[in-house]
Amino acid sequence: MRLCLAVLGTVACSGPAPTTPSTSTPTTPSTSTPAPVVEPTEEQLAAFYEANGGRGAFPEHTVAMIEALLYAQDEVDRGELAAARSRIDALFAEYPLSTDIWVQDATFGDLNVGNPIAYYGLRMLDVVASEPPATESATLQMTAVVASCATVRRPTADGGSETVKLDIHPDIVADDARILHQSTALFRRWVQTITGGMQVDLVVKVQPRCTTVDYTDDGSVIVSYPDADDMIERVGDELSADTDLWWVVAPSGVPGDGSGFDRHFITGGMGAAGPGLPLFLSDDAWFTRKVEHLGQGEYSDVERRVYQPQWFQHEFMHHLYRVWPEFGLEDEGHQWFDRGTWPKDFVGRWEPDYYAESIAKRLLAAKPSLAEGLQAPEPVLVDDPSVLVGSFERQPVLNGYHEVTVTLDEGALTWSNAAGVSWSLQLQKGRLFTADDCPYGVHEVLVELGDDGQASALRFLAETYVRL
Repeated sequence: MRLCLAVLGTVACSGPAPTTPSTSTPTTPSTSTPAPVVEPTEEQLAAFYEANGGRGAFPEHTVAMIEALLYAQDEVDRGELAAARSRIDALFAEYPLSTDIWVQDATFGDLNVGNPIAYYGLRMLDVVASEPPATESATLQMTAVVASCATVRRPTADGGSETVKLDIHPDIVADDARILHQSTALFRRWVQTITGGMQVDLVVKVQPRCTTVDYTDDGSVIVSYPDADDMIERVGDELSADTDLWWVVAPSGVPGDGSGFDRHFITGGMGAAGPGLPLFLSDDAWFTRKVEHLGQGEYSDVERRVYQPQWFQHEFMHHLYRVWPEFGLEDEGHQWFDRGTWPKDFVGRWEPDYYAESIAKRLLAAKPSLAEGLQAPEPVLVDDPSVLVGSFERQPVLNGYHEVTVTLDEGALTWSNAAGVSWSLQLQKGRLFTADDCPYGVHEVLVELGDDGQASALRFLAETYVRL
């Protein structure tokens, strides 16, 4: 399994994913997504311009792009799709997609308004404002698990390390987790559109018990993550069963804004939980202040609304590409960074163009559909382990890990692949799990049964292995 970590618009990939949720210590009450509330955009823009030299200090195209994104989002939230459509069309007519103007002055002062400027969010809104009325009535639940405190081991600028006890930034949970709702609002609306109407409800669960945060340093990047396994395991069975997308937020392991280390910190990415549900990993500081290579100072509401949809979409696309590998859209990590690797029918220039083309020209026609593939699957109970025996492959086969044989020897199940790696499987109350000897940790393996009662497919870490 690949864990993809975002930094400077690129990612590094490593490490196993978190384990399957289980019964846990009770946590504090959760908060769910409120009814759509239009942001006070006029006030936010006024404060943003005043803090940065006034509206006239900004390039004309920067103002137009930022304001189009924010006002069109407000119109969408009010149900005024025609107004949003007209606003977006007018902007794209003046500043055509994929032209140099979108990256001109993208790094303006100490601000972070995306690069290309507001482009990711506008391409997402372009989809939202173009689709017919939703028909899908089901919902998806995005559960944000917030650690209220953490024991953090972090590096020091002199090459050493220190261990400190930190509380979650108070702004993360203030006002019913307003920042978390704000940071995901456009992303959730976009997911609703591409799934044909599946509303994404955000549920925030604050855990009173501390977690741990640790780091690794390979000399080029510093990777700092919380114990996501532990955080998810303590949520409890009921909430876990309702969750389709996971998100963990913990106190940051980055000293300050990360400056003074001569390399970047990675604190966010996309993992997998349970049988392969998407898992967004992040620290609290990602949503409260700009990391040193993306600007300086605390985030304003305007910057957060412009930039955070970009981060969530980037991580989410990794998940879509691994769940639907048959399209070959990420056979190599971040292949879209090389324009020469794009499918011949894709148009555009930048990462968000690749995403838009992927959705429109591949994933909207995927089988299973986006709506079906993003819902947490129901486990099938297996009484007889012999129905699992056989040969399976993940299609298309790209390496030996995708060719699998499940064997049963004196009651012991084993998963073996053509790369020469194997591990034990265990049935627990009819559900199939990897054992402790699995290099990816303990995870549930979902079983699909055919009409003959034999396993027709196994789903492991978001990838489906079909019986040969």
